[in-house]
Amino acid sequence: MGTMQSGLILDFFVLIIMRIAFLHTVPSFKEINDLISDISLTASEDIFQVYEYDCLYKGNNIVKALFYFRRFLKKNKIDIVHTYYYIDAYLAYKICNKLKIKVVFSNYFYHSDLKGIKKRIFNTVLKNTNIIFQTETQKKYYFSNYKFNIDNIESCFTLYHAYRFERIDNQEFQSLRDEYFIDDLKYLIGTIGDFSPAHDVMNIFKMVKKLRKTGRNFICLIAGGALEEYDSYYDNCRYYYLIQGLDNYIYYLNHRDDTTNILSQLDAFVYHSDNEAVALPVIEAMVMGVNIVVNDCEMIKELTHNGKYATLFISNDEKDFALKTREVLNNLDDYQLISETIKEECRCIFSMEKHVLGLKNIYSKLLD
Repeated sequence: MGTMQSGLILDFFVLIIMRIAFLHTVPSFKEINDLISDISLTASEDIFQVYEYDCLYKGNNIVKALFYFRRFLKKNKIDIVHTYYYIDAYLAYKICNKLKIKVVFSNYFYHSDLKGIKKRIFNTVLKNTNIIFQTETQKKYYFSNYKFNIDNIESCFTLYHAYRFERIDNQEFQSLRDEYFIDDLKYLIGTIGDFSPAHDVMNIFKMVKKLRKTGRNFICLIAGGALEEYDSYYDNCRYYYLIQGLDNYIYYLNHRDDTTNILSQLDAFVYHSDNEAVALPVIEAMVMGVNIVVNDCEMIKELTHNGKYATLFISNDEKDFALKTREVLNNLDDYQLISETIKEECRCIFSMEKHVLGLKNIYSKLLD
């Protein structure tokens, strides 16, 4: 009798396991690739079962590709398709609507520059999928600027990006000072992020110009590449860099994938965000215990608990930016002690375990 009851209980749990297909077709978005991989490693089968699918666009026949994706969903009895790119979310919605499969779209951007058919596709996604926003700031923006009915509101959630700390702590160390022949006596400051008006590198260039007046014993590393859609912005940054004679203070690292290695070697991580939904490099720096100097926009204040986890400067004020950066560099021992406490607290907030449990709660609500 006991064996029969155990079997029934086991069958019951097998029946209620949620089957989640993660669809992500943008290999250049490394942070999302890592996130999905970390979710898969962290989520045990009693939380939800993970299926990864990244080949939706391989080949020239999109209709055939969608057919194979539909067959994959049916074969594996998928309950929810989780996407991170709005085109993926749109195609998943078109396929899943008739299959009664829920679609989740984790939105990492504002997409305010979309036009024409891309804008119509994005609006369709907003109206017909379940959206996970990255910050409450982003969520408020969408509620203020898009028409959401009651059904939409009940399908909107907020869940912070997260990191699996084993990945961070087991990083491969490669000395930037050796790579770029930087004197050990010079402070290392730096930023991470491609050149765009949203991640405003120009403000960092202007800060460096001010900072060198307070002491020339530093190098600023810029780890980011030029984006095709923002060529003119990149050109403006390069022109300012040359005309102001910043070549002895700023080193270009271009786009790099070893962000953890870079952050671990900085005396101060500097950042300026004008219009981002979430600043992933800032979160990564916080969970690594790096000294952070960042502007006081609403999104940043939310992530840093109103400046508890970073030194905030006035947005678009390069003088205040330079003063706050110099203050950190002049008091590194004190700030390093503070950053160790920050590291522990932020690892509770942005842990992969917490993220996975958050996903479980969202999925459960959608399937009730």
